[in-house]
Amino acid sequence: MGNVQDQFNDFQRGLGTELSPNWRDLARADSKPVPAFLTDERSTNLGTDKVPPERYTSYEYHRREVEKVWKRTWQVVCREDEIANKGDHFVYNVAGLSFLVVRSGEQTFKAFWNVCLHRGRRLVDESGCGAEIFRCPYHAWSWNLEGELAWYPGAWDFPDVEASKYGLRPVQVDTWGGFVFINPDLKGITLAEHLGSMTRHFARWPLEQRFSLWHVQKTINANWKVAMEAFLEAYHLMQTHPQALSSVAEHGTQYDIWDEGDAHFSRSITPTGVPSKHARDGSALGAIADVWALLNALRADQANQLPPDIYDRATIAEWRRNTLKEMTGADYSELSDAEMLDSIQYFTFPNFCPWYGEGLPLVYQFRPNADSADTCYFDIWMLIRKPDNGPSPPAPAMIRLGPDESFETHIGAMGQVFDQDDQNMPFVQIGLNTWPGDPEGCTLGRYQESRIRHFHQVLAKALARP
Repeated sequence: MGNVQDQFNDFQRGLGTELSPNWRDLARADSKPVPAFLTDERSTNLGTDKVPPERYTSYEYHRREVEKVWKRTWQVVCREDEIANKGDHFVYNVAGLSFLVVRSGEQTFKAFWNVCLHRGRRLVDESGCGAEIFRCPYHAWSWNLEGELAWYPGAWDFPDVEASKYGLRPVQVDTWGGFVFINPDLKGITLAEHLGSMTRHFARWPLEQRFSLWHVQKTINANWKVAMEAFLEAYHLMQTHPQALSSVAEHGTQYDIWDEGDAHFSRSITPTGVPSKHARDGSALGAIADVWALLNALRADQANQLPPDIYDRATIAEWRRNTLKEMTGADYSELSDAEMLDSIQYFTFPNFCPWYGEGLPLVYQFRPNADSADTCYFDIWMLIRKPDNGPSPPAPAMIRLGPDESFETHIGAMGQVFDQDDQNMPFVQIGLNTWPGDPEGCTLGRYQESRIRHFHQVLAKALARP
């Protein structure tokens, strides 16, 4: 039988076949050395507890999240290049709260509660550029980029107002990987403590050395956790993304979890270029051919098409190293096949999902967009490596999509995948609101959905804070 610890750790971690090996086997066969931190497995049996549907539908539960998570946790606002110059500012809304982040100097940022301290109007309604003063549209009370009260009409009638005490109320602000983060809790931990050792995982693929090709924000008619959890597992590919099965072995995904005091993050690595065991007529040749077709479709200039008669991961990876070098002027020669092809996604509590490697160079973030449990924002950035020589293009304007608008219309072929995910989310929310009560909650896979279970366990600890 073994001891309790043996039983706790003894569970199946993915499924591989001869035709569709798991990621661990592919990493061992890589044409270049795979970094040790990627092959470092951190899988723990977190049990089989159900997830109560009320966590997604209850307004009371939502309000607990507002008080214990959104007011007390680090969260991404924008990319630094989205507020590139002094006076550029970004309005960040979450769960009915509003915050203002401004580039106050060449390399400095300030962040405040986005509230006029006179009568409580939201001070700034929209993100913008080049501001010198933030003036309330209601009564013209005005603050400078440092958050200091600069002017207000009729000062003679406010004997109780001391300008030095009426600065905009600050929140913590910091940067990592080219992203600007805030934490409304001035007494909270630092961003470095929040991110933990995850930052070291990106040392050879630094996010700050990338620029935004596009940033899309879509309103989803579902709880933010419903939207986010769709991207914490590859288990849904078989039904939701059948077009991927011939080239993505979702059952061979490696899932890893880290708890480091105040830092909580997880990771999935899904192999590309091998067929799923669920693929019809799956073959290694077909899988690689599909990857060729996808990479060709993503090439903007179509100038260097992939040769159709080469079918192995190592050759595809080498082609991509050379092609990306032509496009960006950067050197990819040291990156392994896995780093060039596979889907490597990290998650940091509560809602930040940066991807590692060139397989899918994306970043996701999810958050409630109003004081409601039933609607959220889904932000996606596509990040491209900056040229080794020469400037990067300026950040594009954010694309805002309503609940009924299509990703594919705005970002092309990749948007089809997001549209397929989005088609499920509102109906998941409807189902959770219609839960029959038996079983007592949602059932999660022990390994393939372990990141979701880990997230809920960390969330429960956050909500239990005094």
